[in-house]
Amino acid sequence: MTSVLVLSVLALAGCGQGGGSAPDAPPASGSGSVALAPSHGGLRGGNLVLADTGEDTEGPITARFGEAEVECEFDDRSARHACLAPARETPGAVEVSFASGGSEVGEKTAYTYTTPGTQDIPVLTVDTETVRRNAEEIRADFPRNVQLGAVLKNGEPVDVFGKVIEDAADVDYLFVPKLDDAIALREAGVESKIAVLYVAQVEDIPLLMHYDVEVAATDPAWVEAAEQVLSTTGGTLKVHLWIDTGMGREGVVPEDALPLARAVEDAPHLELAGIATHFSTITEDDMAAIERNDSANTTVAQKNRFDGAVASIRDAGLGQDALIHAGASDVLTNDIEPLYYDLLRIGGMFFGSSAPEDRVYSWTTELSQVKTLPEGWCIDYECTEPTASPTKVGLINHIPSRESELTYTVGGREVPVLLDHGTVVTLDLSEVPDAAAGDEVVIDFSADAFHMLDATAPLPVTTTGG
Repeated sequence: MTSVLVLSVLALAGCGQGGGSAPDAPPASGSGSVALAPSHGGLRGGNLVLADTGEDTEGPITARFGEAEVECEFDDRSARHACLAPARETPGAVEVSFASGGSEVGEKTAYTYTTPGTQDIPVLTVDTETVRRNAEEIRADFPRNVQLGAVLKNGEPVDVFGKVIEDAADVDYLFVPKLDDAIALREAGVESKIAVLYVAQVEDIPLLMHYDVEVAATDPAWVEAAEQVLSTTGGTLKVHLWIDTGMGREGVVPEDALPLARAVEDAPHLELAGIATHFSTITEDDMAAIERNDSANTTVAQKNRFDGAVASIRDAGLGQDALIHAGASDVLTNDIEPLYYDLLRIGGMFFGSSAPEDRVYSWTTELSQVKTLPEGWCIDYECTEPTASPTKVGLINHIPSRESELTYTVGGREVPVLLDHGTVVTLDLSEVPDAAAGDEVVIDFSADAFHMLDATAPLPVTTTGG
């Protein structure tokens, strides 16, 4: 049998199957003796959960995780009942109850299903109801005659985000960074048009066709290779031609846009669905700069390059029905109407900052250790930050790196970070003299930045709000 250690490490691997929608976390109603270890795990299920029912019984028991039942034998080594968690479809908390011989034993508690992640990292909770309200507000104020494209680059759970936003905002497109995200959206029942923002592997073209997903075209060689594959699969793959107008990322430079468009149009199994770029430096001053055509303004320079490339394509009789899209959330926020084009790609506004009582994300952990460092005590390697005076510090563990800056609050006060090694983070508790080990630490994203999760980090995410 796989060891308890290995099973625990694998507890959060995988994606969903079976089950229903998740309720909000129910409160544990026992005396505190009822416990699950771990108390959360991945959607695939099958991970070992050790259950303490709070009662003196070594016989087999039945554990009910929501509506699913599993049989649990007593484990002598841990002195707990060993259960294999059943699978579930969506992240969220379920009530867990226990029975022996048909009679209920112990008290009820809760088990939280998460997206893939690791056991040690604190669980991040997403309030999908707040995402829904944000989506409804965006749609209500969205400019008429402009299509709404929702950009889902916020990591897990992309399928939940996509379904909530599609239902609330009636989006025209969903844009995702990778094919796996697009597949997750389709399997969640999303019916809107879906496009992968970045170039896809040619060998993935059959999957793109199967799931009806559009993709970026950034190179004539890719177009040629794609056509060879499509000639064997049949059907038409829709592509978006990306033009790099001054971002240094995806797309061809403007003078290469027309040859690429011609290559797409000449390919029998490709269709030019869109022509796109991405602005690098949107500010509130750009509208005035556009009106006076100030070529020294970065946005004006990018707009002129983009407009010129689009004009050259259409003057050649190509891309007449292709959607033109370039603006993102910052364009809409600053109301720069000349950059609306046919479609706006909105991402951060769905997940942006909000009042503490109405946050999209809730992320907490506990102080694992509290101590006072003497004056002159080294901080970090090379002793680059010695303490100027005796300093009270608190340690937290296993906080993965994020694209957005994080803040930490203890006892209602935001505290500075003295050291951040990911697996160990040392906080300055000088302003929280009563802090003690076990106190809650609230982790938050910088209010000045979009809340972009790093999908490559093994961060377990669950949901509330349905």
